[in-house]
Amino acid sequence: MSELKIPEVILRERRKKNLTQEELASSLGVSPQAISNWERGGYPDITLLPRIANYFGITVDELIGNDEVTREEDIKSFTDWFLKQPDIRSSWAERLAKAKEYYRKYPQDYDIMHYLGWAISCSLPADAEHMALLREIHEKIMNGCTDEWYRRESMHRMCFACPDDELEMWIGKSELEWSEAVAIGELREERCWRQERFEEYRTERNKTDLMVFMHYIGRNWWQFHDRDSTAAYDEPEHTAAWECHKMRLLEVFDGNGVPEAWLGCYAECCLRSAGAMIGCGRVDEGFVQLERAFELYGKWNRIPKKTWLKLGNAGAFGEAEIEKDGDSTIRYADGTTHWAPYLWLFWQLKGDIYCALCKWKWFEDVKDDPRYLDALERARIMGDYPKN
Repeated sequence: MSELKIPEVILRERRKKNLTQEELASSLGVSPQAISNWERGGYPDITLLPRIANYFGITVDELIGNDEVTREEDIKSFTDWFLKQPDIRSSWAERLAKAKEYYRKYPQDYDIMHYLGWAISCSLPADAEHMALLREIHEKIMNGCTDEWYRRESMHRMCFACPDDELEMWIGKSELEWSEAVAIGELREERCWRQERFEEYRTERNKTDLMVFMHYIGRNWWQFHDRDSTAAYDEPEHTAAWECHKMRLLEVFDGNGVPEAWLGCYAECCLRSAGAMIGCGRVDEGFVQLERAFELYGKWNRIPKKTWLKLGNAGAFGEAEIEKDGDSTIRYADGTTHWAPYLWLFWQLKGDIYCALCKWKWFEDVKDDPRYLDALERARIMGDYPKN
């Protein structure tokens, strides 16, 4: 052990708390002269060390100035032991007991807090004592720890363990990508699984599967609605292949062809693939694909507004449906509703083809082609645009 540093530590911790010697003396139940003596090089009675350390929120080792190497080695020995334990219920009980012991020893160490939180969450349902401890750890991590992984894991554990009436509050504290619909859906799903609420788990899984599918189909969709975007048109070969791939997914994922709810999305994929083909020199293929886009948009436009449409693949997505030209709310068989974060998948308008022909850079080199001129006029009529 290195030289005792009790005087330095007491002075440092008192100043961190902005306390006078008199205030510290009152809190510890000693005289101001004792505090003055300690800070000038004296040592407290050994029986007072736990009280002083607990008051400052540090360990006795930290109070007496044990070197950092010894402390780090001790914590590493614990984490190594923790991770080597078999993944069985009795092992988690042992891990929890050991983690609590180390938390008492190192109450300000975020590594220890992380492992203690892990042990509590794997011992759910938590009793009142452990729920309070989990809250305490969470507050410390969220208020002082900068490690993003620890912060995220801490948030998840509170969501898994908290009562139902607190869930939305904890979800509202989500950070970074965990505010996204897919990740929050997975969090709800895992919460139900951990709590053995399996019917709710299956419902949440259907919802999350649908969000994952929508996210995959809708990636980078916004680029083609951004008037100032030029990057969207720089790789027509990639776009043509990608849009055709998405069309194939929409054709087969339900097993019965493209569901009506996805028909507008399918039509827009077809339109983008047509433009991209023309943009990379596959002009004849592009105009064939453009003709198909006209047909598909016609079918989509003939579906009455406010019609509820099945989203398909009931086994994966449940009986989910969406209202055409509604507020993009997804409705499930159990009557619950869910706002769809990927609105653009269902926003196809009768003027889309005309806007694409006028604005997309892929068409600039074919504006004298009779096929382009014919398509432009037909698209103008479809979109109810006035004649120039």
